[in-house]
Order: sequence, then structure tokens, then C-alpha cells
Amino acid sequence: MKMSKVILSFVLSITLFAQVSWAQMASTEAVLEQPVSVSSHEKVSQFVAREDVAKTFESMGVDPKMVEQRIALMSDEEVSKISSQIDTLPAGGDFGGIVGAVVFVFIVLLITDILGLTKVFGFTRSVR
Repeated sequence: MKMSKVILSFVLSITLFAQVSWAQMASTEAVLEQPVSVSSHEKVSQFVAREDVAKTFESMGVDPKMVEQRIALMSDEEVSKISSQIDTLPAGGDFGGIVGAVVFVFIVLLITDILGLTKVFGFTRSVR
């Protein structure tokens, strides 16, 4: 029993290192190869087809099929503008900016309280 565990651990340790030996140098052609690009119409259609986006449209009273029809009627210039906006929009919305502003105001008021310039918080004592 003890010998079988040793043999098994030896075989497993060899197989772990065997995958590392399969690595190869990346050729210049492979590195410089351009990724497959998606057209602007496809990108906007895929964005609208997402479940969370469709739910948002439905909550606003807009039919997702109507949105797809409107996208099909858009010019290439309009679709490319929307596509570039999809790429640059923040993932979480603007909530982080609001939280940052609230924290900044809290810290400024806290510092002015400690310096004795204001008296906003009851848990601080002024330096003066």
C-alpha cells in the first residue's frame, strides 16, 4: 500500500512537469496576426441582445424587437458611433464617482472639524 502511494505520487509529479516541456517560442507571424474583428452592426446587435440590456429596455417600455429593427435602419456612421461608445462606457456605471465624491466631502469635513474650523461631527475634538 505504501509503495503504491509513492509510485502514484512519482507518476503524478512527472505528468505535472511534462506539460511545461510542450511550450514553444511564439513566431512573429503569430504575434502580429490581427484578431478577428466584429463589424459595428454585429457589435451593437450583440450588445442589445444581452439579457440585462433587454430587461432594461423592457423596463423602459421598449420592445427589444423594435430596437433590433431600428439598428438595422441606422446608417454605418451612426452604428460606428454607438459601437465606439459601447467600447468606452464604464462597466459599472457612474456609481463609483458618486461614492468617491461623498468620501471626499466626508474627509474634508472631518479634517476641518479636527482643525477647529467647523463643528459638523460630534465625535471629533478640535486641536484648538
